[in-house]
Order: sequence, then structure tokens, then C-alpha cells
Amino acid sequence: LSHRAPAPSSDAMVASPSSSAGRLGPILRLRGGGGDGGVYPLTHTEMQWMQSANMGVGTGIGAVARDHRHWADRASEDALRLDRATLCAASSKPLAPPVVVTELGLLCNKEELLERLLSKSMPQHLAHVQSLRDFAEATLHPNPHYAADKAAKGGEAAEDREVPFVCPIAGTPMNGRSPFVFLRPSGRVVSERALKGVGATACPVTDVPLGEGDTVHLNPNAEQREALEQRHEERRAAAKAAKAAKGGKKAQKAAAAAAAAAGASGSGGGGDSGDAAAAGAVQPKLAAGAAAGAAKARTSQAAAGAAAGGGPQRGG
Repeated sequence: LSHRAPAPSSDAMVASPSSSAGRLGPILRLRGGGGDGGVYPLTHTEMQWMQSANMGVGTGIGAVARDHRHWADRASEDALRLDRATLCAASSKPLAPPVVVTELGLLCNKEELLERLLSKSMPQHLAHVQSLRDFAEATLHPNPHYAADKAAKGGEAAEDREVPFVCPIAGTPMNGRSPFVFLRPSGRVVSERALKGVGATACPVTDVPLGEGDTVHLNPNAEQREALEQRHEERRAAAKAAKAAKGGKKAQKAAAAAAAAAGASGSGGGGDSGDAAAAGAVQPKLAAGAAAGAAKARTSQAAAGAAAGGGPQRGG
């Protein structure tokens, strides 16, 4: 038997047009990626990107730019919260005792706020401060680990940077990330977490009882600011009503005193005293002056009668 070479496989052989019908010629064929022109299947991320709702999200130059803006906005918000918690709202200078808290929960250096108030140069965000009743002095607990020279160098993230003040109970840094409150009866500034730890019924530092409206949120959000504005208007209206009531009582007392003095003036100065009493019902100050004039006239009349020998005249 003659030796025969093995027949080539069918996938490596194609019919040669130059050969006869019964002969096959070997032709090499290189396989492509998947056999369909080198196309590879899409990954899961690419398939999500191809959807119309997510087109361009998460990949590409535009996505990198959006991600950069997101982190830049977040860094700006953190820096803004830190500034509100550590800088004076009136001058943008670092907070330093004595520190005051306004009715809307803004922190200010007392001397600089008073200068703005006296010079009538209050910024727009502090327009609610119109008198000494619109702010109260606060006690801030210093941070023992804070160093002003190190903080001035910067180079650290806002949440990692040491701040000048902390909560005296929980030790929470006052960097704007955790909510803090000002307690009116005690004048203390503590974290909201420490206040809730004692049931929000008393100051966690001094145990002074707290009533409704005695808690002021520092650097409040929109909802808290609206509530503080409403409370501020109610306090201002109540103060005006109390002042008006006090002035009305003084006017009534003055009118009553003028009427009593006019009634005791007697018949000698009847005309004058009657006029004084009528004026006292309208204007208490004028009535008091008229009553004094009537009394002086009566005294002069009595002195003249005594000199004439007839003795003092008796009122009718």
C-alpha cells in the first residue's frame, strides 16, 4: 500500500477554480475576532452609556468636566459652611470674644456689630438687627487643639481642619458640618446632638431650664430661618405692644393726678381748674401744668385775703 498524506480539514480547504472538479487546493484563512469583522461585544458600562437616558453620563470628556464641577461645588459649600461658623457675619473677620448671636442665628463679633449699628452701615443679611434687643451675647467653648498659625496656612480639607470652637459636651467641632444651637437663658452654644442628649429641656452645661423659643439654630437652613423670622416678628410686635401699654398707664396716671388737683382747687380758681381738668382729659402734660397754675393762683389769692384782714377765702 502506498502512503497517503492526511486530507486537510474542510475549514482550511476551499475549491480552487484552476483545479479540476475532483481536486482540492489548500488555502489558509485567518480567523477574525468572532468571525464578523473584528467586532467585540460591548461591556455593561458601554451598554448603559448607549441608552438614551444615560447618554454621555459617566464617561468622556464632558463627564469628567461635570464630575470636576460637582467636586468643586462641594468644596465651595464646605468652605462656605466653615466661614459661616468661624467668621464674623458683619466683617468677615475671625470670631473672637465677645461674640453675639442675632435673632436669626448669625454669629458676629460684638464690637464690630455695634460699630455697624451706630454707623448705620449694616449689611443686607443683617438688616434684622435694628437695636440692642436683636442680638444676645454668647459663650463659645474654645478648641484646645486649635492653633491659629497652623490654620492660617491651610492646605487641608474643611472637614479635617481644626476650628477655634467646639461643643463643650460632645467635643464636636464647630465647622459648619454639624448643627449647633444657641441657648438664650444660659447664653451657651452647644451642638444639637448634645442638646438632644438631655431631652432639649435644659442647658446641658448649666442645667438652666429651657422654654419654648429659647433655642436659636446657628446658620439655619431655609426652613429654620423662616421659623426664626416669624419668631422675631412676634417678639418685636410684643415689645411694641408692651411699650404702648406702659405709655398708656403713665398717661392715665397723669390724667388722674391732674383731675384730682383740679378738683381740690376750690371755687376761687373754679374757671381755671375746670379748664385744666378739660385739658387733662386730652393732653395729660398740659393738664398737669394748668393744675399747677391754678394752685399757685389760689395760694396768691389766699395770701391777699389774709393781708386784707378777711382771712383765707373758703371754697364754695
